[in-house]
Amino acid sequence: MHEGQSHYLLSFYKNPPLYAWLRKFQYIRTRPSNGQLIMLADDGYVEMLEMAAKGRILFNRHQLQKESIQKGVATPSAQLDRLVIPKLNAPLRLQLKLAEIDGLPKFLLSTDAIIETKKHLLPLPFITYDKRLGAFYFDRSELLLNDLMRAVKGKIFIAMHQHVLLKSLLLETVFWTQNYASDIRVPDAYLKLLKANNCSKQTIQHYHSAFILYLYVLQVKGKDLDLIPPTEVNDLVLQIATANGFSTSSIHVFINAVLYYYRSVKQLPAYKSEIKRPKKGLVLPSVMAKEDIQAIIKQCDNLKHRAILMFMYGTGSRAGEVIDLELKDIDSKRKIITFRNAKNFKDRTVMLSEKLLELLRTYFAEYKPKKYLFEGQYGDKYSQSSMRQILKKASIKAGMRNLPHLHQFRHSFATHLLEAGTDMRIIQQLLGHSSSTTTEIYAYVSTKHIGQVRSPLDDLCI
Repeated sequence: MHEGQSHYLLSFYKNPPLYAWLRKFQYIRTRPSNGQLIMLADDGYVEMLEMAAKGRILFNRHQLQKESIQKGVATPSAQLDRLVIPKLNAPLRLQLKLAEIDGLPKFLLSTDAIIETKKHLLPLPFITYDKRLGAFYFDRSELLLNDLMRAVKGKIFIAMHQHVLLKSLLLETVFWTQNYASDIRVPDAYLKLLKANNCSKQTIQHYHSAFILYLYVLQVKGKDLDLIPPTEVNDLVLQIATANGFSTSSIHVFINAVLYYYRSVKQLPAYKSEIKRPKKGLVLPSVMAKEDIQAIIKQCDNLKHRAILMFMYGTGSRAGEVIDLELKDIDSKRKIITFRNAKNFKDRTVMLSEKLLELLRTYFAEYKPKKYLFEGQYGDKYSQSSMRQILKKASIKAGMRNLPHLHQFRHSFATHLLEAGTDMRIIQQLLGHSSSTTTEIYAYVSTKHIGQVRSPLDDLCI
């Protein structure tokens, strides 16, 4: 900057003839302080100099835009605006729990911001505040719960405790969308068919989240859900996926959610053939070394915490399967464990390791669980969030640079069995995979044979 305007600085090694020649041009000025040559930051002047020099001077343009390039790298901007539903930012947060008060079933609402919450809840005729409990409650009615959710939207975010199981799927969607500024709703027929097809709650939630975004974008663009042709649906789906940076897997879920409406709800087969899908890449599962798993487990001083991590690695189970497991599903005589109604509503059995059985007996004698193998402090199911915290703390204490996630125990279980020579079909059965193709992915991450291959680098005399 010079005198409030942007200038180019002409910098070169000491060359008196060149310096004198450049000073002849009227648009080139000299700084009084140090004699440096400058000119207005106009690329037209640069071109004029190049023509006058007739190829005898080479201008390094890299420095001209260096500052703006660095600024752009520091604060990159997306080429496409993300297509997302506007969100509300509720200032208060409550948790919905189950309770029995005076022998009657109630919904309980707990919060740390009692005074602020009273302003919103007490005007509702069905809400009661209990000073002894330090919480709000009302009759355990899903109709009343729906009224509550409608009344406090945008003011209070209500998190649902894992033990609250709602009968109404429509009410579930109210919880999923309570932070949305838009009142767009997925058609009831869409949700009812998903439920009728016995889809898991996780699948329904993923489909709902994807399809409601599609509905929002249609509304913004002024498109009719039932009149948009298949080719335009394809373009719109890919536009949303590109703008939001979806992974290949997320794009497939998004396409499936959109197709489900046209193909299954509306029974229009043309949409199946028109929508194009991206090719899925080969994503290898992340596997831990046995030494790392051993180091993590050794850092668990708490008996229950150690038992949970050992159980996950020793059985190849999913986190949800661990917290759902009941005592009756463990057969210590036959040395097997039965996971009931697991993913895709399938039962399966796995082996019960002698080392794990010995630890579980010690754990059972100390904690005395009543129904579930791993119970919370109130005799309810243990939570996955608590399991994640166990793994995180143990991994940090073990000095792990990359903190693992719970599902890596399952990946490691399968890979280590394969490296030990276990038949792929047995591993498939232990994991509960419907297709052998799913299990075969572990052949790509097994290092038993790869690690024994001699690199050609070892043959060089260097």
